[in-house]
Amino acid sequence: MSRKLLRTESMMGREEAAEKIHELADKIGDGKVELKAGEDSIELTPSERVEFEIEVEEESDGDISIEIEVEWAKDSQNEGLEIN
Repeated sequence: MSRKLLRTESMMGREEAAEKIHELADKIGDGKVELKAGEDSIELTPSERVEFEIEVEEESDGDISIEIEVEWAKDSQNEGLEIN
């Protein structure tokens, strides 16, 4: 059973969305990701090897979505991880 640690959703321009994806990709490459949404924040330390998945779906209302998932074992994170 999974537990949501952080979730956010907002409308923005295509270019702004692309910038956010680039920024996230750079942080994953650096090995340290800090995400903030309102009062919630989380720091993640991806391992050297991750599972990468892309899924494209057509919703019942005709909307198209691209879902990107990057996954690694929890044990591979630094023990000093704090979730605020």
